[in-house]
Amino acid sequence: QIDILHWISRAALEIIGQSALGYSFDPLVEGAKPHPFGAAKEFSPATDDLLFLREYLLQNLIKIGPPYFRRFIIDHCPWKNPRRIRDVIDTMDRVTTHIFEEKKRALASVPTEKDLIAILMKANMNTNEEDRLPDKEVTFAFAGTDTTSNVLAQILHLLSYRPEIQDKLRDEITTILGDHMESDKSYDELMSLPLMDAVCRETLRLHPPITFVTRVATKDYILPLSVPIEGLDNRNMKSIFVPAGTKLFVSIRDINRDPTLSGPDSFEWKPERWISRKLRQYMMRVFPASTLTCSMTFLGGARACIGFKFSELEIGA
Repeated sequence: QIDILHWISRAALEIIGQSALGYSFDPLVEGAKPHPFGAAKEFSPATDDLLFLREYLLQNLIKIGPPYFRRFIIDHCPWKNPRRIRDVIDTMDRVTTHIFEEKKRALASVPTEKDLIAILMKANMNTNEEDRLPDKEVTFAFAGTDTTSNVLAQILHLLSYRPEIQDKLRDEITTILGDHMESDKSYDELMSLPLMDAVCRETLRLHPPITFVTRVATKDYILPLSVPIEGLDNRNMKSIFVPAGTKLFVSIRDINRDPTLSGPDSFEWKPERWISRKLRQYMMRVFPASTLTCSMTFLGGARACIGFKFSELEIGA
């Protein structure tokens, strides 16, 4: 037996390391010692367990006193998870700072590296002094590697229940890519596989890795409703007044699975819905502003997920 989620998670972290930081976190061999940056994968689960505290308490805590005082509060917090998050952040900061310093030395001698952090650092070094960002603002880390690995594991799980789609997908890949599957593939080549694209889109629609997001209304707003609802006074309401400062919870999964948007079979995993030209055009009309043009998985507009193209490429590859 093979623990596929374990290996996919390790691969996802290594892909992020190589492409974004130009750094190897994992040789991907059996028995290799885990890299300390692997702690980044614990960040999201830990913060999810503290949803209430994160949304209502921590926002006020960060306004109290200097950083060392807030650190003191976390150090003596009776709950385990805040201290767990502290340890994860400390590890990520220590590792990324080390990588950043190594990268600066490498760029000083051989300024030809093409990973994302190197590109940002070179751009920052070539910027006028008054516009230059401090080193801490250029240093960044990735804690969302588990979202992609979870989607990949979900795809493999769903394909195991639909062997006919699995066979068609294998045929498509071998037919289109032929004898060059071991060579590097461009984004356009990976996106030229219609069934694979359909499998990915349908999985992301039905099983979004992030099930909901929160937003805060910055001003009073009249929110129009696509379907009227009955108010407490038994009258139909076509809009809702949202006062400034209201916290909104947007359920991505429920929107993606809404039968009025995705059809009566919205709870079924059917990649073929993206093969049908008619159905695909319908879904693109339903979600015109979404990043993935098929669902709200990566949201849409100015606040959409900035890493969705990277995620698409990683899943396809």
